[in-house]
Amino acid sequence: MIRIRDLQFGYGGRLVIDCARMDFEAQQVHGIVGLNGAGKSTLFQLLTRYLKPRQGAIEWEGRNMQRKDTGYLETHNYFYTNLTGNEYLDIFPRSNKDFQLERLNELFQLPLNEVTEAYSTGMKKKLALLAILQQDRPVYIFDEPFNGLDLESGRVVELMIAHLKAKGKTVLVSAHTLGPLLQGCDQVHLLRNGVFAVSYGRNEFDRIERELFDDFNRKAGDLVRSGF
Repeated sequence: MIRIRDLQFGYGGRLVIDCARMDFEAQQVHGIVGLNGAGKSTLFQLLTRYLKPRQGAIEWEGRNMQRKDTGYLETHNYFYTNLTGNEYLDIFPRSNKDFQLERLNELFQLPLNEVTEAYSTGMKKKLALLAILQQDRPVYIFDEPFNGLDLESGRVVELMIAHLKAKGKTVLVSAHTLGPLLQGCDQVHLLRNGVFAVSYGRNEFDRIERELFDDFNRKAGDLVRSGF
């Protein structure tokens, strides 16, 4: 279980994350939703220890959570110029003994001998995903993995998330579009202004879109009624 207690992070006097208490059950897929600026990426950077909180604790299975516990797919990955796909993968540890690059690439269809500068957005996302899958971590975090992907590449991401769950991994994933997110999640958690407002089980997913846009719809309605 990922356990968060009294977690705060901010810039200047503005709190971006203010989470008094949150638990993510192990071996499940957790979706994180929220409007732009809700704090999703900041939360993930705190969980992966790329950011240091002002206060609070983040634990994995009863101990302090460390960067080595997580495989992290960022929204925008950095790719060195003039590196081929294979050379990019060589940068990362290959600790997953079950990882079979040749078999996986039958699905991913990446030209691994070509430089990554020639890759499309979807190809780069799949290459970054391969780099994460070759590492054996108990927790995997995907920040907006469906952004900029075509249908085929999006389906590959969905299959890999399902594969990780089947292996007993804990997965956290965020998305702006609910469709692909809801397919594989056990729970979805609504983040609003840095605070977890509500969590939904699978039988409650039909409420998410309505409650996600409640505040926005109210503000938009007021604006329309005022005549701009």
